[in-house]
Amino acid sequence: MSAYHRLSIAAKQALHRKQMRESSVTCPSCETHTMAGELLEHMAERCLGPEGRPEPHAGAQWISWRQAMRLGVPRWTLSRWAQAGEVRFLGERQDRKYLMRDVAIRMAQRKADRRR
Repeated sequence: MSAYHRLSIAAKQALHRKQMRESSVTCPSCETHTMAGELLEHMAERCLGPEGRPEPHAGAQWISWRQAMRLGVPRWTLSRWAQAGEVRFLGERQDRKYLMRDVAIRMAQRKADRRR
């Protein structure tokens, strides 16, 4: 019996999907997943920009300013991201909660930019 035959059904399905097509890429503007060959067409014709991002899930995590600072977000950067619409938030200026997903994505982009 080969190693393939010992795989679970889910593992076999994942292996087949991986072999059928390459992985999708994420649009940097609206976070839509698309094939690499279609990304430029998507951005030119169909991309809705940041307004096209999916709405936060009901179970989405919202963090305070202090929690964002503990993650390593520079002091004034979070406010700038919120004003630019790059990070979604709830509440008034002194009592805001920021969407953890957006904060994590922006921090990952900053780290990737530094490595270049």
